[in-house]
Amino acid sequence: MLIFFCERKARIVFFYGFIFLFSCFNFQLASAQTVTPKRKAGSHLPAVLPQEEDLVQGLIITPHITRGSKLSAELASRKATKLAAIAEVPLIFDKSLSGRAHLLKFDKPRKVGEARAIAARLKSDRQIEIAEPDLLMSIDSITPADPGYATIPGQWHYMTPDTVNLGGTNLPDAWTKTLGSANINVAVLDTGYLPHADLAAVLPGHDFITSTVISNDGNGRDNDASDPGDWVGANECSSGSQAKTSSWHGTHIMGTIAALMNNGIDGTGIAPNVRILPVRVIGKCGGYTSDIVEAMRWAAGINVPGVARNNNPARIINLSLGASGTCSAAFQSAVNDVNAAGAIVVVASGNAAVDTVNQPANCSGVIAVTAHVLDGDNADYANIGSEVMISAPGGGCGTLDNVCLVGINNGRVVYSLGNTGTSTPLADSYALKRGTSMAAPHVAGTIALMLSLDPSLTRAEVSSILRASARPHPLGSACALTANANFCGAGLLDAKAALNAIVPTIQIAQQHQVVAPAATVSLSANVQAPAGRSITSYAWLASPSNPAAVTINQADTANASFTAPATGSYLFTLNVIDSGGATGSATATVKVNNAPVILSPPVQRVQVGESVQLQLQASDADGDIPVFYATSLPAGASLTAPGLFTWQSAVPVGSYQISIYASDNDSTSAPAVLSITIASDASTSIARSTTSISTSNNTSGGGGGGGSMEGDLTLLCGFALVACRRIKRYLQTKK
Repeated sequence: MLIFFCERKARIVFFYGFIFLFSCFNFQLASAQTVTPKRKAGSHLPAVLPQEEDLVQGLIITPHITRGSKLSAELASRKATKLAAIAEVPLIFDKSLSGRAHLLKFDKPRKVGEARAIAARLKSDRQIEIAEPDLLMSIDSITPADPGYATIPGQWHYMTPDTVNLGGTNLPDAWTKTLGSANINVAVLDTGYLPHADLAAVLPGHDFITSTVISNDGNGRDNDASDPGDWVGANECSSGSQAKTSSWHGTHIMGTIAALMNNGIDGTGIAPNVRILPVRVIGKCGGYTSDIVEAMRWAAGINVPGVARNNNPARIINLSLGASGTCSAAFQSAVNDVNAAGAIVVVASGNAAVDTVNQPANCSGVIAVTAHVLDGDNADYANIGSEVMISAPGGGCGTLDNVCLVGINNGRVVYSLGNTGTSTPLADSYALKRGTSMAAPHVAGTIALMLSLDPSLTRAEVSSILRASARPHPLGSACALTANANFCGAGLLDAKAALNAIVPTIQIAQQHQVVAPAATVSLSANVQAPAGRSITSYAWLASPSNPAAVTINQADTANASFTAPATGSYLFTLNVIDSGGATGSATATVKVNNAPVILSPPVQRVQVGESVQLQLQASDADGDIPVFYATSLPAGASLTAPGLFTWQSAVPVGSYQISIYASDNDSTSAPAVLSITIASDASTSIARSTTSISTSNNTSGGGGGGGSMEGDLTLLCGFALVACRRIKRYLQTKK
């Protein structure tokens, strides 16, 4: 009793101790993730706590195209005397930028507020069109620090939505239409790239980082867009800034867009057949606006002074970066230029958990992306605002989820390419990250699929399709609240619906059929054209590699048929064209197969208690090896897959009809009946019969003086049988 009491007490102490530790652990996680909250109810957000101002190195200046001709001439001679006089501070000409802009440096780093005041002073002069600080941008991702996160891989963010995973991008059905086209180039302006076994060779890119401190590769701009690492030490970026390991952020983004599929290596990208254009703009501590806007223009094929022209212009530019503040004129000018060149700009909204969107996501003409989590709730870190167009998977915990743990269950994050190096690159690996940085490439990759189907789509058309095809924000999520109406975009990204809005949708009634030779086979499909169009052409085609020629009846309709020829696998394709000229296709496979035929098994007759063993036989015209099975067997009987039937001790007396089948995995035979009759020996006395059975069943191995229990039981059964017969005769005499 004392031992029991002690054990019970120990269990109670352990239980409450565990609860206490778990509570402490949960608090530490929550406090480590603390950010300014978004709207959770009808009230406005509290003011953001003041933070130490960043330092600015210089200004981006664009003289007015007509009134600023004298300033342009001075800047062309690499002088800034007139601008310094207007600014009332020393300014040093640094370099000319694209879009008629120029970069000027201060004599010393100045706080953002002071730099903006100087820019405003310059902007007040009629000769100047654009004057703004050259702000340092940062990447918008959050990397889970707990090594346990790496034990929960999986790309939930691509999957078909269900009752648990409301946030999936719905890619499996989209991939049936296209895996992307090598004619579509996607530029990733980020930390650069690392060669990876799960990423195809990238296009020739460029490093646009001017500062050798930020670039971390020993030089400024060059044609090497590889990522040397962006690790920093404590206080390296600013006073009080934390040490960080290399993020390999750009490689993660590229993997989300275009990691290889079906290559035996974990994970895939959204559009594995498109081409990636790597452009390096982020290094240690971030990257400057002046470098980023130059890189945007270059990526779109626009000439940039001092840089060789890009011969592989991108249709899509992904910017998983940003900084607080309204859209700067420099960014807006660059967006206008690349849009005019035919490029679509996708930008992350930011990770400050506020209801204002970072720049350049708040610029006109971009597709701004916020982030949601597994259950479809807006991510607790994601910025929202009126400029957001759509939400895409970013991982982590939802705004309204107070018990979530990042990386577990509903807090799962985004799985893509990485590297084991904490500073410089080491070995290929995979990384789990969360952030609006991760959400943006989901949209960029989906747009790449859309353009692969219809390269003529304009930015306006792409935007319209994304909005119209988005799934509504789930009920009960932060973005479904009245307070956040029109702040989270049109809804959740749905790749399948977006592609369905571009090309005809085809649903094959029976995509995989197994039929017998000479059977009439139906090829039937339900085809829907995009809104406002109709289907104008149907064409069922038999693959030339089929094992035999096939004549398709009514091949120019949605519902065709043919007569199954010899055995083998046959492939058919339905091609359709709609009134807008868009095409769609789907395939169906038909396997013509002969079912096995079971050779009729001989009737089995045995005495009660004897064994039955029989090897069943079957033939298969296709040469397949049949597998035998029965729907039910008598107690004690067995049937192996190769067809060996065994009944060690056939009891009780009676007749049995056992239905046997043989299958070759594609077809099942007609049933064959195995008949077994179990008889008793009527010519033998009861005593002899019982002795025989007793001997047959007695396995006790001797011992004398009483025999076996089975023998006694059988003897009693014999006496009962004699009594029954005497009663029967007595009743007959009374009739």
